[in-house]
Amino acid sequence: MNLLTFNMQNAIRAGLGVMIVFMFSYLFGSATFINWGLISLLFCYFYFAAKRYVCVNDIDKVGFVFVIAFLCWISFEFVRAFLYSEGYWMWKNVVNSLLNMSIFVVVFLAISPLWLQGIYKIFYKNYLWLIGLAIIFTQAHNPNVLSYLPYSTLFLFWKYIPLKKRLLLLAIVMLFFVTQEQRNDVLKMLMAGFIGLIITYYAKIIPHWFIKLAHALLLLLPIVFVVTGYLGLFNPFKMDDYIKGDMTREVKNESGENYEDNLKADTRTFIYTNVSYTMDLYDAWIMGRSPAYGDEGPIGVASEINNETHQRGRYGNEVQIMNILLWYGVIGCVLYFLMYARASFLAIYRSRSSIMKGIGIYVAFLWMWSFIWEITKFEVFFMMNIAFLGVCFSNKYREMTDKDFEQWVLGIFYKKKKH
Repeated sequence: MNLLTFNMQNAIRAGLGVMIVFMFSYLFGSATFINWGLISLLFCYFYFAAKRYVCVNDIDKVGFVFVIAFLCWISFEFVRAFLYSEGYWMWKNVVNSLLNMSIFVVVFLAISPLWLQGIYKIFYKNYLWLIGLAIIFTQAHNPNVLSYLPYSTLFLFWKYIPLKKRLLLLAIVMLFFVTQEQRNDVLKMLMAGFIGLIITYYAKIIPHWFIKLAHALLLLLPIVFVVTGYLGLFNPFKMDDYIKGDMTREVKNESGENYEDNLKADTRTFIYTNVSYTMDLYDAWIMGRSPAYGDEGPIGVASEINNETHQRGRYGNEVQIMNILLWYGVIGCVLYFLMYARASFLAIYRSRSSIMKGIGIYVAFLWMWSFIWEITKFEVFFMMNIAFLGVCFSNKYREMTDKDFEQWVLGIFYKKKKH
């Protein structure tokens, strides 16, 4: 077996490699340059396998233009960042951001049903040692740090998963669920499960106008709330204003230490305020500051220059859309929106199966979620989100009927019989 061959099987193994590189980096603290080299190698597999096995005719032409435009724009911004960068920490941040954003190449590979099916299959076959490694080597003996998202997104296909496999899948996800303290991960798992159950038991009775309404709300409400928050009319992050009662709980962090977590705490308004302040300060609304810089807002950020990084403020934030605005400007945000809007539109309005309509709602939810949480990272969690953009853009997926999806899902759990 030649692992240097850019074929589909090695591209599938590279998907597992995303998890493995993250594991070794997190658990064993492997050197930065080694991680960069491994990540670059994995992206080579993704890119060249997509180039070889995915035909342009398999991709929606408008969606293809939006993705290429987004990639070209962020490439331009990284050229700007290289021109501005000074010192070790700035260069390190820029290169890390470049490698993280490169994961968008997965959109093109996910056009192929064979690749995504293979990703689910290889993670499903290797779940035991992945969980075991996390439990044995992490300080808190906790599997949650490895983010087993591929298993939770399988809930979108719950309708066609065999009963025994459902029970095992549920056990894997519940293990992650009960040990996970990150609301970002938990809520995305719950959303995937909710959509999967709706597709399984209520798809035939839900009117199409309701799906269209849900789609429109998921795309537009985040923008509306940004405007109402900016005008001081309604801020959804100030949950104390409209949710009464105590919602604190004692949780344990990755080091095994207990702390009190308030589920209603507003941890996002200051991010919007700081980024807006920075955009005004540098007149960077249109093009952004490039990935060379962070935000320098006045709230919760030290005003003095950090002695280690020689930069002021935070390099990045926990809110995806604010990072895109900060680094790539309004142009980047518009292109990002167009990708998600087009992908979810195709899945809901231009597909033949209830599964695709559920995926369209999930993709629209991911757009909405980018206003609350999420950041682009080199990990399976984000890789699978990007993969669903490719699924929606894929003409092959959208031509599949529910019966075709049943056979595709069964192929994840069973080997094909040789005749």
